[in-house]
Amino acid sequence: MVFFHTPKEKLMENIDEIRKHYGLHAQDDLNLKELAQILLPYADQMADDFYDYLAEDPYSANFFKTSAAVKRRKETIIVWFQNLLAGNYNNSYLAKLRRIGQVHVRIGLKGHFFITAMNFLRTFCIRHTTQADLEEATKNDLLETLNKVIDLNLDVITSSYREAELRKVFLSYRAESVMIQWSERLMHGLNLVLLIGLLVMSLGVVTLLGSDVYHAFSSDLQHGVIKALGSLLILWMMIELLHTQVDVLRGGKFHVRIFLELALVAFIRKLFVASVESKDPISFALLLGGTLALGFILFLLAKSESWEK
Repeated sequence: MVFFHTPKEKLMENIDEIRKHYGLHAQDDLNLKELAQILLPYADQMADDFYDYLAEDPYSANFFKTSAAVKRRKETIIVWFQNLLAGNYNNSYLAKLRRIGQVHVRIGLKGHFFITAMNFLRTFCIRHTTQADLEEATKNDLLETLNKVIDLNLDVITSSYREAELRKVFLSYRAESVMIQWSERLMHGLNLVLLIGLLVMSLGVVTLLGSDVYHAFSSDLQHGVIKALGSLLILWMMIELLHTQVDVLRGGKFHVRIFLELALVAFIRKLFVASVESKDPISFALLLGGTLALGFILFLLAKSESWEK
């Protein structure tokens, strides 16, 4: 059982509370004394085996590049082993366990490797306890106590590790949160500005449509009707843009396809107008080619979307 804490939370101060959570009683204290008699003679072997285990992995071996570092690591693991079996679980012991977690954060050791190393130590202790010349019921009691105290150590150290890790990044995390919050507000404001701009442009397209209709009935009916049809297409696309923008403001997804459709409508309007105006063949061919190219791109995009669905 591991307790995770945010930087504002406070780790449990009282070792008695932790002992209570793990159900450590007077019988466990007696079991620890018996475990000490069984396991402490293997302390040096445990340190050697533990270093060999760490040296097998290039990542963990990288922390012990010199013989002095290896010697210090063996000494510290033996001291921890002795304190584990001594059973003097007071607030001073709790502070030492927390420092272990903080040190591992400071040297940059990943939490995963610490937990696997603790599993190796647990396995070592269980193996030598089960090999002791004791009754089966006694062995089970000793193993139950052993698992309790190892879990207690793992709990406190990993909690301290997590707290130190969060404290290390908390300032940058808070700054990033503020930046993200203000960026979201800015984007929302810009989307509102864009919506207002689209509304203004839609009114302009309505005015253009009215001008084309007036021109159709007042002077050139054929030319005016063609231009009015093009303006209607643009008005229809403006409505689509407004609909898309409203969806975005409500949290919907933005679609690039709408801009391709708008460009296609603009080319179609140009073709309408060019069909009744004196346009040279090259200009008309370019307009027609652009329209076909946009139509082909939209076709491919529609195919892609259907495949995704």
